[in-house]
Amino acid sequence: MGSTPSIFYKWGGGIGPDHLTIETAHDEFLVTADGREIIDAASGAAVVNLGHSVPGLEDAVSDQLADVSYLSLSHFTNEEPERLADQLTERAPGDLNSAFFVTSGSEANESAFKLARAYHRERGNDRKHKIIGRWQSYHGATLGALSASGNTARRDGYESQLQGWPHISPAYPYRWEHDGTPEEQAVAAARELETTIKQEGAETIAAFIAEPVSGASIPAAHPHSVYFEEIRRICDEYDVLFIADEIMTGFGRTGPLFAMERFDVVPDILTIGKGLSAGYTPISAAIVSDTISAEFDASDPDGGSFAHGHTFAGNPLSAAIASHVVAQYTNEVLETGRQRGEQLVNALEPLRDHPIVGDVRHAGAMIGLEFVADRETKQPFDPDLDVNGRVYERAMEQDVYTYPGSGSVDGVAGDHLMLAPPLTVSEASVEAIGEAVVTAVEDVAGDLEREGVLETGADSQLESEPDPAD
Repeated sequence: MGSTPSIFYKWGGGIGPDHLTIETAHDEFLVTADGREIIDAASGAAVVNLGHSVPGLEDAVSDQLADVSYLSLSHFTNEEPERLADQLTERAPGDLNSAFFVTSGSEANESAFKLARAYHRERGNDRKHKIIGRWQSYHGATLGALSASGNTARRDGYESQLQGWPHISPAYPYRWEHDGTPEEQAVAAARELETTIKQEGAETIAAFIAEPVSGASIPAAHPHSVYFEEIRRICDEYDVLFIADEIMTGFGRTGPLFAMERFDVVPDILTIGKGLSAGYTPISAAIVSDTISAEFDASDPDGGSFAHGHTFAGNPLSAAIASHVVAQYTNEVLETGRQRGEQLVNALEPLRDHPIVGDVRHAGAMIGLEFVADRETKQPFDPDLDVNGRVYERAMEQDVYTYPGSGSVDGVAGDHLMLAPPLTVSEASVEAIGEAVVTAVEDVAGDLEREGVLETGADSQLESEPDPAD
């Protein structure tokens, strides 16, 4: 055996010696082999929306294992994927009444892209193939999903393999340069899509994809609701499908079950994952409108075919797990998540006027902190300072795991931290998260002052901005 680890999985390399081994988990806690309890303030990667102790799940798994765990949905079906599809379409907005199951968020978005292409082809629009995305977005690690993504760091080194699909600016009110009220700014930003469609040629555009509330690339950034109203109008006018990527924002993360409910706009395809199983099994899906599914009606002799699928897609075991999980997203749990999100924002109140915090934004139980070198100009820190990583490490020293990130401003510069605890997190843990993050930011700011990066007594008197979606 060589000296390299058997597991090769890490952003930028393999498993390192600094990686903690988690032996068990419960509620909102990760427990190491030596008994150290770490609060999971990020739900892993915004996945474990219900915490690490969902009741009744062991019985659901055991019962399904006793029946059947795997089938090829190309030739058979089973009541569990059928039941899950019914659960999802009953709770999805509008006419999203068909579900296509796959295994990961990347696969869900890839399926949406291929379905958009197939839909237009069935209707005689064979030239419609491009997907428009937004910069500073993330839709998955596979090549098609990465082509639509606008996360520069994750695209770096793979450009030669990516589709040359167009991108527009992100929905990023903190850094918008549009004039006017929040509503006017949102409309102006949305109209970048119309300009791009015209420039590329509407006859070539199959779909537009966007996260309703931005995820790890610009955590919790979201526009005034008129933004998506204008996006919907533009897509309808130019025969472009609107794909809402709710891989991270679905299942109560931003308040309602699906984030698009915040904007009262129904997409043509809704992609989901992460919270669909709350981390208990790999499963994701694309939920599709009646208009699209009608083109592939198996009972219609003139209906088209959608030649697509994955080996483990919709297997009965994963479907049974997801079905049990989805049933846990009651109105009470969703309300608890909203309350915990508000509590956490309140616990972070000391940071609203902090010299290195430019923006504190949130949607439900998703909170984003953006760090800046100058609050007045919104100048980001030099990426080499690794401000987000340093805040993350200081919080971890206090047994709080958070989700750091960079590149929010231009793909390279821009430090931020995302907090996305389980919706079921305890009030005591929320207070502990808030205290740890506030202390971590203050400690890092002190280090930066000692290093001469910040001037002592830097201006910290900017007023906090209102939620742009309100």
